[in-house]
Amino acid sequence: MDNGTSPTDIITYVGVPLAVLGVLPILYSFVRAILTQRSIRLSLKRHGLLDSAITRGSLMSGIVEVELPRCTITPFDRDLDAEYWKLNAYQSTLKGGSWSIFYWNRLVTGRRLYRCQFKDELRLPQAEIDFEELVAFLMDRGAVPDPKGWHMLKTIGLWTPTATALLKPPNDLPGTVLKIAPPDDSEGVLSLQVYWHTNWDFRDTTSLPPFWMRLGQPKFDKVMVESETTISLSPRLSKENVNEPVNSLNENETKPLAREDTLVAGSSTESNTLPTSSLLGSIEQAKNTLTTSASDSVRFKIDAEIVRKLSFESDGILTGETRDMANVGGDNGSLWFVCAASTICQGQNSGLWNFTIPDQIATFTRRKSIPCGVMVVLDLLDGKDVPPWASPPPKTQESHTEIHQRLQERDDEMRMERLMTPTQADESRRSRMLREARRFHQQNVNRMQLQREYEERRLIEAIQSPRLDNNTVANATLAYLIREKVIPDHFSLQELAHAVLYLMILDQTHAKLIADILERWALWAQFGGMQSSQLTHLTDNKVAFCYASALVAVVLQANSSSNNLSSDMLDCMRVWKRVNLG
Repeated sequence: MDNGTSPTDIITYVGVPLAVLGVLPILYSFVRAILTQRSIRLSLKRHGLLDSAITRGSLMSGIVEVELPRCTITPFDRDLDAEYWKLNAYQSTLKGGSWSIFYWNRLVTGRRLYRCQFKDELRLPQAEIDFEELVAFLMDRGAVPDPKGWHMLKTIGLWTPTATALLKPPNDLPGTVLKIAPPDDSEGVLSLQVYWHTNWDFRDTTSLPPFWMRLGQPKFDKVMVESETTISLSPRLSKENVNEPVNSLNENETKPLAREDTLVAGSSTESNTLPTSSLLGSIEQAKNTLTTSASDSVRFKIDAEIVRKLSFESDGILTGETRDMANVGGDNGSLWFVCAASTICQGQNSGLWNFTIPDQIATFTRRKSIPCGVMVVLDLLDGKDVPPWASPPPKTQESHTEIHQRLQERDDEMRMERLMTPTQADESRRSRMLREARRFHQQNVNRMQLQREYEERRLIEAIQSPRLDNNTVANATLAYLIREKVIPDHFSLQELAHAVLYLMILDQTHAKLIADILERWALWAQFGGMQSSQLTHLTDNKVAFCYASALVAVVLQANSSSNNLSSDMLDCMRVWKRVNLG
Protein backbone atom coordinates (compact mmCIF):
# COMPACT_ATOMS: atom_id res chain seq x y z
CA MET A 1 0.00 0.00 0.00
CA ASP A 2 1.49 3.29 -1.10
CA ASN A 3 1.15 6.06 1.51
CA GLY A 4 3.57 8.44 -0.24
CA THR A 5 6.69 7.32 1.77
CA SER A 6 9.61 6.05 -0.21
CA PRO A 7 12.62 4.08 1.05
CA THR A 8 14.71 7.18 0.49
CA ASP A 9 12.57 9.10 2.90
CA ILE A 10 12.88 6.37 5.48
CA ILE A 11 16.66 6.41 5.22
CA THR A 12 16.64 10.18 5.53
CA TYR A 13 14.37 10.32 8.54
CA VAL A 14 16.05 7.48 10.40
CA GLY A 15 19.62 7.42 9.15
CA VAL A 16 20.43 11.09 9.60
CA PRO A 17 19.58 11.15 13.34
CA LEU A 18 21.51 7.95 13.83
CA ALA A 19 24.51 9.44 12.09
CA VAL A 20 24.27 12.53 14.27
CA LEU A 21 24.17 10.37 17.38
CA GLY A 22 27.25 8.54 16.18
CA VAL A 23 29.17 11.77 15.80
CA LEU A 24 28.28 13.10 19.27
CA PRO A 25 31.00 11.12 21.15
CA ILE A 26 33.57 12.51 18.78
CA LEU A 27 32.24 16.00 19.31
CA TYR A 28 32.29 15.39 23.07
CA SER A 29 35.91 14.19 22.97
CA PHE A 30 36.78 17.18 20.80
CA VAL A 31 35.26 19.68 23.23
CA ARG A 32 36.66 17.87 26.27
CA ALA A 33 40.16 17.85 24.81
CA ILE A 34 39.97 21.57 24.17
CA LEU A 35 38.70 22.30 27.68
CA THR A 36 41.20 19.93 29.31
CA GLN A 37 44.08 21.44 27.39
CA ARG A 38 42.93 24.92 28.36
CA SER A 39 42.65 24.02 32.06
CA ILE A 40 46.04 22.29 31.98
CA ARG A 41 47.66 25.34 30.42
CA LEU A 42 46.06 27.54 33.07
CA SER A 43 47.39 25.21 35.78
CA LEU A 44 50.86 25.25 34.23
CA LYS A 45 50.75 29.04 34.06
CA ARG A 46 49.66 29.25 37.67
CA HIS A 47 52.64 27.11 38.73
CA GLY A 48 55.10 28.95 36.51
CA LEU A 49 55.63 25.99 34.16
CA LEU A 50 53.92 27.20 31.01
CA ASP A 51 57.08 28.52 29.36
CA SER A 52 58.98 25.27 29.86
CA ALA A 53 56.08 22.91 29.08
CA ILE A 54 54.89 21.64 25.72
CA THR A 55 51.20 20.70 25.36
CA ARG A 56 49.53 18.83 22.52
CA GLY A 57 45.90 17.80 22.27
CA SER A 58 44.45 14.87 20.35
CA LEU A 59 40.97 16.11 19.43
CA MET A 60 39.72 12.73 18.30
CA SER A 61 40.84 10.77 21.39
CA GLY A 62 40.42 13.59 23.91
CA ILE A 63 43.91 13.04 25.34
CA VAL A 64 46.23 15.95 26.10
CA GLU A 65 49.97 15.30 25.97
CA VAL A 66 52.16 17.41 28.27
CA GLU A 67 55.95 17.43 28.16
CA LEU A 68 57.60 18.80 31.31
CA PRO A 69 61.32 19.20 32.03
CA ARG A 70 62.91 16.75 34.43
CA CYS A 71 65.54 18.27 36.72
CA THR A 72 68.49 17.31 38.82
CA ILE A 73 68.62 19.52 41.90
CA THR A 74 71.24 20.42 44.50
CA PRO A 75 70.99 22.65 47.60
CA PHE A 76 72.21 26.22 47.56
CA ASP A 77 75.32 27.27 49.46
CA ARG A 78 74.34 27.71 53.10
CA ASP A 79 76.67 30.67 53.65
CA LEU A 80 76.40 32.54 50.34
CA ASP A 81 72.73 32.11 49.36
CA ALA A 82 70.01 33.51 51.61
CA GLU A 83 67.44 31.31 49.81
CA TYR A 84 69.04 28.29 51.49
CA TRP A 85 67.06 29.10 54.64
CA LYS A 86 63.83 30.22 52.91
CA LEU A 87 60.79 28.51 51.45
CA ASN A 88 59.89 28.90 47.78
CA ALA A 89 57.16 31.51 47.39
CA TYR A 90 56.01 29.83 44.13
CA GLN A 91 56.02 26.23 45.20
CA SER A 92 53.95 23.83 43.14
CA THR A 93 50.97 21.98 44.54
CA LEU A 94 50.94 19.45 41.70
CA LYS A 95 51.51 15.80 42.45
CA GLY A 96 55.21 15.00 42.46
CA GLY A 97 56.17 18.61 43.07
CA SER A 98 56.85 18.56 46.80
CA TRP A 99 60.52 19.30 46.05
CA SER A 100 59.54 22.79 44.85
CA ILE A 101 58.89 23.87 48.45
CA PHE A 102 62.60 24.84 48.68
CA TYR A 103 64.93 26.80 46.46
CA TRP A 104 67.36 24.61 44.53
CA ASN A 105 70.06 24.74 41.93
CA ARG A 106 68.32 23.13 38.95
CA LEU A 107 69.75 21.39 35.92
CA VAL A 108 67.37 20.13 33.22
CA THR A 109 68.40 16.59 32.31
CA GLY A 110 65.46 15.53 30.12
CA ARG A 111 61.73 15.73 29.57
CA ARG A 112 58.87 13.64 30.83
CA LEU A 113 55.73 12.99 28.76
CA TYR A 114 52.35 12.74 30.48
CA ARG A 115 49.05 11.83 28.77
CA CYS A 116 46.07 13.31 30.56
CA GLN A 117 42.36 12.94 30.00
CA PHE A 118 41.56 15.15 32.98
CA LYS A 119 43.50 18.01 34.51
CA ASP A 120 43.71 16.14 37.83
CA GLU A 121 46.04 13.65 36.15
CA LEU A 122 48.68 16.31 35.61
CA ARG A 123 51.77 15.85 37.78
CA LEU A 124 55.23 17.33 38.06
CA PRO A 125 58.21 15.09 37.24
CA GLN A 126 60.16 13.97 40.27
CA ALA A 127 63.52 15.66 40.71
CA GLU A 128 66.70 13.64 41.02
CA ILE A 129 68.98 14.50 43.94
CA ASP A 130 71.91 13.01 45.80
CA PHE A 131 70.48 11.19 48.82
CA GLU A 132 73.24 12.29 51.17
CA GLU A 133 72.95 15.94 50.10
CA LEU A 134 69.19 15.85 50.62
CA VAL A 135 69.44 14.41 54.13
CA ALA A 136 72.26 16.78 55.05
CA PHE A 137 70.25 19.77 53.82
CA LEU A 138 67.10 18.82 55.73
CA MET A 139 69.00 17.98 58.92
CA ASP A 140 70.87 21.25 58.62
CA ARG A 141 67.49 22.97 58.72
CA GLY A 142 66.65 21.03 61.88
CA ALA A 143 65.04 17.77 60.79
CA VAL A 144 65.54 14.78 63.09
CA PRO A 145 65.99 11.17 61.85
CA ASP A 146 63.36 8.60 62.70
CA PRO A 147 65.22 5.43 63.74
CA LYS A 148 62.28 3.14 62.96
CA GLY A 149 61.87 4.52 59.45
CA TRP A 150 65.54 4.15 58.58
CA HIS A 151 65.65 0.64 59.99
CA MET A 152 62.62 -0.35 57.90
CA LEU A 153 64.15 1.17 54.77
CA LYS A 154 67.39 -0.71 55.37
CA THR A 155 65.54 -3.98 56.00
CA ILE A 156 62.74 -3.87 53.40
CA GLY A 157 64.20 -1.58 50.75
CA LEU A 158 61.89 -0.49 47.91
CA TRP A 159 59.03 -2.41 49.51
CA THR A 160 59.00 -0.05 52.48
CA PRO A 161 55.38 1.07 53.02
CA THR A 162 54.40 4.40 51.55
CA ALA A 163 54.39 7.33 54.01
CA THR A 164 57.05 5.74 56.25
CA ALA A 165 58.77 8.69 57.94
CA LEU A 166 62.54 9.06 57.58
CA LEU A 167 62.90 12.58 59.00
CA LYS A 168 60.69 14.34 61.50
CA PRO A 169 60.36 17.99 62.57
CA PRO A 170 62.62 19.32 65.34
CA ASN A 171 61.64 19.51 69.00
CA ASP A 172 59.17 16.61 68.68
CA LEU A 173 56.72 18.73 66.71
CA PRO A 174 53.96 16.84 64.85
CA GLY A 175 54.38 16.14 61.15
CA THR A 176 56.80 14.52 58.73
CA VAL A 177 59.66 16.16 56.87
CA LEU A 178 60.77 13.32 54.60
CA LYS A 179 58.80 10.16 53.88
CA ILE A 180 58.54 7.33 51.39
CA ALA A 181 56.47 8.26 48.32
CA PRO A 182 54.65 6.00 45.82
CA PRO A 183 57.10 4.69 43.20
CA ASP A 184 55.05 5.85 40.16
CA ASP A 185 57.62 6.43 37.40
CA SER A 186 60.74 5.89 39.51
CA GLU A 187 61.73 2.68 37.71
CA GLY A 188 63.44 1.00 40.64
CA VAL A 189 64.74 4.21 42.21
CA LEU A 190 63.72 5.19 45.73
CA SER A 191 60.95 7.82 45.70
CA LEU A 192 60.64 10.33 48.53
CA GLN A 193 58.35 13.19 49.43
CA VAL A 194 59.37 16.29 51.38
CA TYR A 195 57.49 18.89 53.39
CA TRP A 196 58.46 21.83 55.57
CA HIS A 197 56.68 24.43 57.67
CA THR A 198 57.96 27.84 58.71
CA ASN A 199 57.24 26.98 62.35
CA TRP A 200 59.98 24.35 62.14
CA ASP A 201 62.74 26.85 61.43
CA PHE A 202 64.96 26.89 64.52
CA ARG A 203 68.34 27.04 62.78
CA ASP A 204 70.16 29.59 60.68
CA THR A 205 73.57 30.29 59.24
CA THR A 206 75.07 30.60 62.73
CA SER A 207 74.21 26.98 63.51
CA LEU A 208 76.77 24.23 63.02
CA PRO A 209 76.98 23.01 59.40
CA PRO A 210 76.31 19.36 58.54
CA PHE A 211 78.90 16.80 59.66
CA TRP A 212 80.30 19.17 62.32
CA MET A 213 80.32 18.58 66.06
CA ARG A 214 80.62 20.86 69.05
CA LEU A 215 82.02 19.96 72.47
CA GLY A 216 81.51 22.43 75.26
CA GLN A 217 84.11 22.76 77.98
CA PRO A 218 82.94 21.03 81.18
CA LYS A 219 81.94 23.63 83.72
CA PHE A 220 84.63 24.31 86.29
CA ASP A 221 83.56 23.46 89.82
CA LYS A 222 84.85 26.17 92.17
CA VAL A 223 84.08 24.05 95.20
CA MET A 224 86.48 21.43 93.93
CA VAL A 225 89.23 24.02 93.53
CA GLU A 226 89.01 24.95 97.20
CA SER A 227 89.17 21.33 98.29
CA GLU A 228 91.51 20.20 95.53
CA THR A 229 93.35 17.05 96.45
CA THR A 230 96.59 16.13 94.75
CA ILE A 231 96.59 12.48 93.71
CA SER A 232 99.14 10.29 92.00
CA LEU A 233 98.91 8.78 88.54
CA SER A 234 100.92 5.83 89.91
CA PRO A 235 99.59 5.27 93.44
CA ARG A 236 101.82 3.06 95.54
CA LEU A 237 102.32 2.48 99.21
CA SER A 238 104.86 4.73 100.87
CA LYS A 239 108.23 3.50 102.07
CA GLU A 240 106.99 3.61 105.64
CA ASN A 241 104.19 1.22 104.76
CA VAL A 242 106.63 -1.08 103.00
CA ASN A 243 108.86 -1.24 106.05
CA GLU A 244 106.04 -1.53 108.54
CA PRO A 245 105.88 -5.37 108.54
CA VAL A 246 109.64 -5.51 109.28
CA ASN A 247 109.23 -3.24 112.29
CA SER A 248 106.45 -5.37 113.63
CA LEU A 249 108.57 -8.45 113.19
CA ASN A 250 111.43 -6.86 115.08
CA GLU A 251 109.05 -6.39 117.95
CA ASN A 252 108.40 -10.12 117.92
CA GLU A 253 104.78 -9.55 116.92
CA THR A 254 103.27 -12.05 114.55
CA LYS A 255 100.74 -10.45 112.22
CA PRO A 256 98.58 -12.47 109.79
CA LEU A 257 98.78 -11.63 106.09
CA ALA A 258 95.82 -9.74 104.69
CA ARG A 259 94.75 -9.35 101.08
CA GLU A 260 95.43 -5.64 101.30
CA ASP A 261 99.09 -6.47 101.90
CA THR A 262 99.37 -8.05 98.45
CA LEU A 263 98.39 -5.11 96.28
CA VAL A 264 100.72 -4.63 93.37
CA ALA A 265 101.10 -1.03 94.47
CA GLY A 266 102.74 -2.10 97.70
CA SER A 267 104.76 -5.04 96.55
CA SER A 268 107.77 -3.21 95.20
CA THR A 269 109.88 -0.17 95.73
CA GLU A 270 108.66 3.38 95.71
CA SER A 271 108.27 4.95 92.22
CA ASN A 272 108.42 8.50 90.99
CA THR A 273 104.87 9.82 91.00
CA LEU A 274 103.37 12.44 88.71
CA PRO A 275 100.95 14.58 90.72
CA THR A 276 97.79 15.88 89.11
CA SER A 277 94.87 17.99 90.24
CA SER A 278 91.19 17.41 89.59
CA LEU A 279 90.12 16.63 86.04
CA LEU A 280 88.33 19.94 85.58
CA GLY A 281 91.30 21.77 87.04
CA SER A 282 93.63 20.00 84.63
CA ILE A 283 91.40 21.03 81.73
CA GLU A 284 91.38 24.66 82.80
CA GLN A 285 95.13 24.68 83.33
CA ALA A 286 95.83 23.05 79.96
CA LYS A 287 93.50 25.49 78.20
CA ASN A 288 95.21 28.50 79.76
CA THR A 289 98.56 27.12 78.64
CA LEU A 290 97.44 26.32 75.10
CA THR A 291 95.17 29.24 74.18
CA THR A 292 95.37 33.00 74.52
CA SER A 293 91.71 33.88 73.89
CA ALA A 294 88.76 33.06 76.12
CA SER A 295 86.86 30.01 74.88
CA ASP A 296 84.12 27.75 76.16
CA SER A 297 83.73 25.14 73.39
CA VAL A 298 85.37 23.59 70.36
CA ARG A 299 84.03 22.58 66.96
CA PHE A 300 85.43 19.99 64.59
CA LYS A 301 84.51 17.83 61.63
CA ILE A 302 85.03 14.12 61.04
CA ASP A 303 87.02 13.44 57.89
CA ALA A 304 87.91 9.85 57.02
CA GLU A 305 87.45 8.68 60.62
CA ILE A 306 89.79 11.30 62.06
CA VAL A 307 89.58 14.92 63.16
CA ARG A 308 92.19 16.93 61.29
CA LYS A 309 91.67 20.36 62.81
CA LEU A 310 89.77 21.80 65.73
CA SER A 311 88.56 25.39 66.22
CA PHE A 312 87.97 27.10 69.55
CA GLU A 313 84.75 29.03 70.15
CA SER A 314 83.39 31.55 72.60
CA ASP A 315 79.58 31.66 72.84
CA GLY A 316 79.38 29.86 69.49
CA ILE A 317 81.65 32.38 67.72
CA LEU A 318 85.06 31.30 66.44
CA THR A 319 87.95 32.84 68.33
CA GLY A 320 90.39 32.32 65.45
CA GLU A 321 92.52 29.81 67.36
CA THR A 322 92.83 26.29 65.99
CA ARG A 323 94.58 23.08 66.98
CA ASP A 324 95.94 20.34 64.76
CA MET A 325 94.26 17.12 65.87
CA ALA A 326 95.51 14.67 63.25
CA ASN A 327 97.77 12.88 65.75
CA VAL A 328 95.81 12.81 69.00
CA GLY A 329 97.36 9.79 70.65
CA GLY A 330 98.33 8.29 67.29
CA ASP A 331 95.99 6.55 64.86
CA ASN A 332 94.37 4.47 67.60
CA GLY A 333 93.82 7.52 69.79
CA SER A 334 92.30 9.49 66.92
CA LEU A 335 89.87 6.69 66.15
CA TRP A 336 88.80 6.35 69.79
CA PHE A 337 88.41 10.12 70.03
CA VAL A 338 86.10 10.14 67.00
CA CYS A 339 84.07 7.15 68.28
CA ALA A 340 83.48 8.65 71.72
CA ALA A 341 82.89 12.16 70.38
CA SER A 342 80.33 10.97 67.83
CA THR A 343 78.53 9.01 70.55
CA ILE A 344 78.36 11.99 72.89
CA CYS A 345 77.29 14.40 70.14
CA GLN A 346 74.55 12.04 68.98
CA GLY A 347 73.28 11.98 72.54
CA GLN A 348 73.10 15.78 72.35
CA ASN A 349 71.03 15.65 69.10
CA SER A 350 73.76 17.34 67.12
CA GLY A 351 72.66 15.66 63.90
CA LEU A 352 75.86 13.69 63.38
CA TRP A 353 75.09 10.64 61.30
CA ASN A 354 77.92 10.30 58.77
CA PHE A 355 80.04 8.13 61.07
CA THR A 356 79.42 4.72 62.53
CA ILE A 357 81.44 2.83 65.12
CA PRO A 358 83.87 0.41 63.40
CA ASP A 359 83.10 -3.26 63.89
CA GLN A 360 86.38 -4.04 65.65
CA ILE A 361 85.76 -1.37 68.29
CA ALA A 362 82.11 -2.31 68.70
CA THR A 363 83.12 -5.95 69.21
CA PHE A 364 85.83 -5.00 71.70
CA THR A 365 83.49 -2.90 73.85
CA ARG A 366 81.03 -5.79 74.13
CA ARG A 367 83.70 -8.30 75.15
CA LYS A 368 84.35 -8.96 78.85
CA SER A 369 88.07 -8.39 79.31
CA ILE A 370 88.84 -6.99 82.79
CA PRO A 371 89.17 -9.71 85.49
CA CYS A 372 87.33 -8.96 88.71
CA GLY A 373 90.46 -9.79 90.71
CA VAL A 374 92.38 -7.10 88.87
CA MET A 375 89.76 -4.55 89.89
CA VAL A 376 90.24 -5.62 93.51
CA VAL A 377 94.03 -5.52 93.24
CA LEU A 378 93.79 -2.01 91.78
CA ASP A 379 91.57 -1.02 94.71
CA LEU A 380 88.74 -0.11 92.32
CA LEU A 381 86.33 -2.70 93.73
CA ASP A 382 85.92 -4.28 97.13
CA GLY A 383 86.45 -8.00 97.43
CA LYS A 384 82.89 -8.37 98.71
CA ASP A 385 81.50 -6.95 95.46
CA VAL A 386 82.96 -9.64 93.19
CA PRO A 387 82.76 -13.45 93.10
CA PRO A 388 85.33 -15.34 95.20
CA TRP A 389 88.51 -15.66 93.19
CA ALA A 390 91.57 -15.72 95.51
CA SER A 391 92.92 -18.43 97.77
CA PRO A 392 93.06 -17.56 101.48
CA PRO A 393 96.26 -16.03 102.87
CA PRO A 394 98.76 -18.43 104.47
CA LYS A 395 98.81 -18.87 108.24
CA THR A 396 101.90 -17.21 109.70
CA GLN A 397 101.02 -17.30 113.39
CA GLU A 398 102.29 -20.03 115.65
CA SER A 399 99.72 -22.48 116.87
CA HIS A 400 98.88 -22.69 120.55
CA THR A 401 100.65 -26.03 120.75
CA GLU A 402 103.84 -24.60 119.23
CA ILE A 403 103.76 -21.60 121.54
CA HIS A 404 103.16 -23.80 124.58
CA GLN A 405 105.97 -26.15 123.55
CA ARG A 406 108.40 -23.25 122.97
CA LEU A 407 107.57 -21.67 126.33
CA GLN A 408 107.84 -25.03 128.07
CA GLU A 409 111.28 -25.63 126.58
CA ARG A 410 112.35 -22.16 127.62
CA ASP A 411 111.15 -22.70 131.20
CA ASP A 412 112.94 -26.05 131.39
CA GLU A 413 116.20 -24.51 130.20
CA MET A 414 115.91 -21.59 132.61
CA ARG A 415 115.21 -24.00 135.48
CA MET A 416 118.27 -26.03 134.61
CA GLU A 417 120.35 -22.83 134.40
CA ARG A 418 119.48 -22.06 138.01
CA LEU A 419 121.00 -25.38 139.02
CA MET A 420 124.27 -24.72 137.17
CA THR A 421 127.35 -22.93 138.29
CA PRO A 422 127.49 -19.24 137.32
CA THR A 423 129.92 -19.92 134.49
CA GLN A 424 127.85 -22.77 133.11
CA ALA A 425 124.65 -20.74 133.55
CA ASP A 426 126.07 -17.81 131.57
CA GLU A 427 127.20 -20.13 128.78
CA SER A 428 123.83 -21.86 128.68
CA ARG A 429 122.01 -18.51 128.68
CA ARG A 430 124.07 -17.25 125.72
CA SER A 431 123.40 -20.46 123.80
CA ARG A 432 119.67 -20.23 124.53
CA MET A 433 119.42 -16.58 123.41
CA LEU A 434 121.39 -17.38 120.23
CA ARG A 435 119.00 -20.22 119.41
CA GLU A 436 115.99 -17.94 120.01
CA ALA A 437 117.47 -15.24 117.78
CA ARG A 438 118.14 -17.76 115.02
CA ARG A 439 114.65 -19.19 115.37
CA PHE A 440 113.15 -15.68 115.29
CA HIS A 441 115.20 -14.81 112.21
CA GLN A 442 114.16 -18.01 110.47
CA GLN A 443 110.53 -17.29 111.29
CA ASN A 444 110.86 -13.87 109.68
CA VAL A 445 112.50 -15.38 106.61
CA ASN A 446 109.78 -18.01 106.33
CA ARG A 447 107.08 -15.39 106.83
CA MET A 448 108.51 -13.15 104.10
CA GLN A 449 108.86 -16.14 101.78
CA LEU A 450 105.23 -17.06 102.36
CA GLN A 451 104.24 -13.47 101.71
CA ARG A 452 106.11 -13.34 98.39
CA GLU A 453 104.66 -16.65 97.28
CA TYR A 454 101.19 -15.51 98.25
CA GLU A 455 101.58 -12.22 96.40
CA GLU A 456 102.73 -13.98 93.24
CA ARG A 457 99.95 -16.54 93.49
CA ARG A 458 97.37 -13.82 94.19
CA LEU A 459 98.38 -11.80 91.12
CA ILE A 460 98.11 -14.90 88.93
CA GLU A 461 94.71 -15.67 90.44
CA ALA A 462 93.63 -12.06 89.87
CA ILE A 463 94.51 -12.24 86.18
CA GLN A 464 92.73 -15.60 85.85
CA SER A 465 89.62 -14.52 87.78
CA PRO A 466 86.19 -14.14 86.12
CA ARG A 467 85.92 -11.15 83.82
CA LEU A 468 83.56 -8.23 84.27
CA ASP A 469 81.56 -6.42 81.61
CA ASN A 470 82.81 -2.98 80.67
CA ASN A 471 79.82 -1.17 82.15
CA THR A 472 80.62 -2.59 85.58
CA VAL A 473 84.27 -1.63 85.16
CA ALA A 474 83.36 1.91 84.13
CA ASN A 475 80.98 2.41 87.03
CA ALA A 476 83.66 1.20 89.45
CA THR A 477 86.25 3.58 88.01
CA LEU A 478 83.73 6.41 88.13
CA ALA A 479 83.16 5.75 91.83
CA TYR A 480 86.92 5.67 92.41
CA LEU A 481 87.45 9.04 90.72
CA ILE A 482 84.65 10.55 92.78
CA ARG A 483 86.08 9.02 95.94
CA GLU A 484 89.52 10.44 95.17
CA LYS A 485 88.06 13.91 94.41
CA VAL A 486 89.26 13.79 90.80
CA ILE A 487 85.77 14.64 89.50
CA PRO A 488 82.67 16.18 91.11
CA ASP A 489 80.25 13.94 92.95
CA HIS A 490 77.45 14.54 90.44
CA PHE A 491 79.41 13.37 87.38
CA SER A 492 77.93 10.62 85.21
CA LEU A 493 79.80 8.40 82.77
CA GLN A 494 78.68 10.62 79.89
CA GLU A 495 79.97 13.72 81.64
CA LEU A 496 83.22 11.99 82.54
CA ALA A 497 83.78 10.87 78.94
CA HIS A 498 82.96 14.39 77.76
CA ALA A 499 85.57 15.85 80.10
CA VAL A 500 88.15 13.23 79.11
CA LEU A 501 87.70 14.11 75.42
CA TYR A 502 88.20 17.77 76.21
CA LEU A 503 91.35 16.91 78.17
CA MET A 504 92.65 14.88 75.21
CA ILE A 505 92.12 17.91 72.98
CA LEU A 506 94.20 20.15 75.22
CA ASP A 507 96.85 17.77 76.59
CA GLN A 508 98.79 15.54 74.20
CA THR A 509 100.46 13.69 77.09
CA HIS A 510 97.17 12.53 78.55
CA ALA A 511 95.84 11.78 75.07
CA LYS A 512 98.76 9.48 74.24
CA LEU A 513 98.59 7.75 77.64
CA ILE A 514 94.86 7.08 77.33
CA ALA A 515 95.29 5.89 73.74
CA ASP A 516 98.11 3.56 74.81
CA ILE A 517 95.93 1.99 77.51
CA LEU A 518 93.05 1.52 75.06
CA GLU A 519 95.38 -0.14 72.57
CA ARG A 520 96.83 -2.50 75.20
CA TRP A 521 93.33 -3.23 76.46
CA ALA A 522 92.10 -4.16 72.99
CA LEU A 523 95.11 -6.41 72.40
CA TRP A 524 94.75 -8.50 75.55
CA ALA A 525 90.98 -8.69 75.02
CA GLN A 526 91.59 -10.13 71.56
CA PHE A 527 94.55 -12.38 72.27
CA GLY A 528 93.85 -14.46 75.34
CA GLY A 529 93.71 -12.11 78.29
CA MET A 530 95.81 -9.87 80.49
CA GLN A 531 99.42 -10.49 81.48
CA SER A 532 101.40 -9.42 84.52
CA SER A 533 103.18 -6.61 82.66
CA GLN A 534 99.84 -5.18 81.59
CA LEU A 535 98.56 -5.30 85.15
CA THR A 536 101.67 -3.42 86.27
CA HIS A 537 101.05 -0.82 83.56
CA LEU A 538 97.48 -0.30 84.78
CA THR A 539 98.72 0.04 88.33
CA ASP A 540 101.18 2.72 87.31
CA ASN A 541 98.48 4.59 85.35
CA LYS A 542 95.32 3.95 87.33
CA VAL A 543 93.68 7.34 86.69
CA ALA A 544 94.35 7.13 82.96
CA PHE A 545 92.79 3.66 82.99
CA CYS A 546 89.70 5.14 84.65
CA TYR A 547 89.51 7.75 81.89
CA ALA A 548 89.86 5.08 79.20
CA SER A 549 87.12 2.94 80.73
CA ALA A 550 84.71 5.88 80.52
CA LEU A 551 85.32 6.15 76.76
CA VAL A 552 84.79 2.41 76.35
CA ALA A 553 81.54 2.59 78.31
CA VAL A 554 79.94 5.39 76.27
CA VAL A 555 80.82 3.62 73.02
CA LEU A 556 79.37 0.39 74.42
CA GLN A 557 76.15 2.12 75.43
CA ALA A 558 75.81 3.61 71.95
CA ASN A 559 76.08 0.13 70.41
CA SER A 560 73.98 -1.71 72.98
CA SER A 561 70.67 -0.90 71.29
CA SER A 562 69.49 -3.16 68.49
CA ASN A 563 68.86 -0.19 66.20
CA ASN A 564 71.97 1.75 65.32
CA LEU A 565 70.72 4.88 63.58
CA SER A 566 74.02 5.98 62.05
CA SER A 567 74.71 2.51 60.68
CA ASP A 568 71.22 2.25 59.16
CA MET A 569 71.46 5.67 57.54
CA LEU A 570 74.89 5.04 56.07
CA ASP A 571 73.83 1.63 54.73
CA CYS A 572 70.77 3.15 53.06
CA MET A 573 72.85 5.88 51.44
CA ARG A 574 75.32 3.34 50.13
CA VAL A 575 72.48 1.44 48.45
CA TRP A 576 70.71 4.51 47.02
CA LYS A 577 73.24 7.10 45.96
CA ARG A 578 70.56 9.14 44.19
CA VAL A 579 66.81 9.29 44.81
CA ASN A 580 63.75 10.80 43.19
CA LEU A 581 62.14 13.57 45.19
CA GLY A 582 58.49 14.23 44.50
